[in-house]
Amino acid sequence: MNPKQEVLNEVPVINASDRVLTEGDRFAVLEGVTATDKEDGNLTDKIQVLKNTVNKEEAGTYEVTYKVTDSQGASTIKTITVTVREKSADKPAEPQKPNKPADTKPGKPSQQSESPKTADMSNIGLFGSMFAGSSGLLTMLLGKRRKKK
Repeated sequence: MNPKQEVLNEVPVINASDRVLTEGDRFAVLEGVTATDKEDGNLTDKIQVLKNTVNKEEAGTYEVTYKVTDSQGASTIKTITVTVREKSADKPAEPQKPNKPADTKPGKPSQQSESPKTADMSNIGLFGSMFAGSSGLLTMLLGKRRKKK
């Protein structure tokens, strides 16, 4: 007969992942790190940092070690690797040199042999006829008016 083993207390779980930074980047040791326990639930506020060798100002590989303990004394330790990459010393782009402006020497004004055409002359005959007719009508009306006086 095999007696059934009963688990009285499960160990908590730390959720943390390896990180990659660039020199000078902000690094918060507990950012993105959580802890849970089957019996106690969320234990994120109980996480302790046992070891933190990260130097965010110098390229290299570093370790951070976390520990969390539940209410019944069960604990877990987890170590992650933090890689700090060298900041690339990108050379600023050369500004483009402006194009040389074209020579603009004063020149002589151009002389045109003929005046520009400003109007269409195709209706001049119509206007002339209307003017002559109006003048004739005006002369007749004024002539009759003088005779009446």
